Amino acid sequence: QRKPKPLNIQGTHYFNENFEVATLDYFGKELNDKGFMRYNAFRDEIEMASTTSQNESDLILMKSNDIVPVISGEKYLYLPHRLEDGRAYIGYLVLLHQGKNHTVYIKRQKVFMEEVVARTGLENAFPPRFVDNIQIYVSTNGDTPTPLKLSRKGVSSFFKENSDKVRKFIKANRLKVSETEAIIEVFKFADS
Repeated sequence: QRKPKPLNIQGTHYFNENFEVATLDYFGKELNDKGFMRYNAFRDEIEMASTTSQNESDLILMKSNDIVPVISGEKYLYLPHRLEDGRAYIGYLVLLHQGKNHTVYIKRQKVFMEEVVARTGLENAFPPRFVDNIQIYVSTNGDTPTPLKLSRKGVSSFFKENSDKVRKFIKANRLKVSETEAIIEVFKFADS
């Protein structure tokens, strides 16, 4: 049983609050049945429902790397990966691009921020809230995915000996490496 969310907290646990039509890949085979699922970005779990009009659900998909939900065309893979501080973590990553050498994932999280009370009239007060934390992860030749620094220097230095070519590609195509579509283009170029 879960407690309802307190009323004074801004934001939600979800990037998309609606349950979407989803399918499951179970041990590599796609199941014929369709269901309704959504990703809880605060708890890092997939919630299931019997209709799209439901607001709450107590049904949660079992966490396993052999059970892969596909929600609105996005594949949620339950994988071990490294956090920014180097710690190992197992959680959901969404597959963005799978090339010959590199696989690119995105991790969408909601982080709870405590209430900040203004001590003086010059400071701003903030209510308790959920804030977005979105990171790109990269796996090279099947290794454990690690976070990618989203800056021109961070992306180009990831490719070590080909960093000059990647830097020129980013500049020539005027790509903003803070956008996921641009990251996918860079990795498609690097894999070719």
